[in-house]
Amino acid sequence: MSPQHMKQDRGTFSFDTGRFAWTRHGSWLLPFHGEAYFVRELDAWVGLCSHQKGYIAVCNVISPDDGRCECPTWTTVKDRVYNNRWKRYLAASLTYMGDAEFCLLETITRKGYDIFTESRTRMLLRLATFRVERQHSGEVRAVDMRTMLYKCPHWEMECSRSPTAFWI
Repeated sequence: MSPQHMKQDRGTFSFDTGRFAWTRHGSWLLPFHGEAYFVRELDAWVGLCSHQKGYIAVCNVISPDDGRCECPTWTTVKDRVYNNRWKRYLAASLTYMGDAEFCLLETITRKGYDIFTESRTRMLLRLATFRVERQHSGEVRAVDMRTMLYKCPHWEMECSRSPTAFWI
């Protein structure tokens, strides 16, 4: 299946690197905004939630078989990890660090700066690290959260649209 065909046929697909082939799992979409990560400790995929902004989605893993399957069950982490309702909010991204630990990057404007009228806006970078874990009750929580706020130099708007981090 070509990537062109996938754009026309919405749904969830996986790519088998051994066979170099796409498999369509269903017409449903996973509940993630952007990339999601497999977390072995939860036996689930974890990523930024596309349905409830500001939260993390945790989705059961689907079967890798070639047949079509139902949309997997998913839930959101009880704790809001970022606030996209702020007027100053610009973007957020998530990076997996292993052992169910994550790093969230969020860009926001500094008070008094307007991204719509100023081409070079002063920015803040909020960095949060946390672990996602399933409680005894079955509830999924973001625990051990630590946050830092950093002042950034003048950034062009393109730089702030998608903050990115990587973990080695």
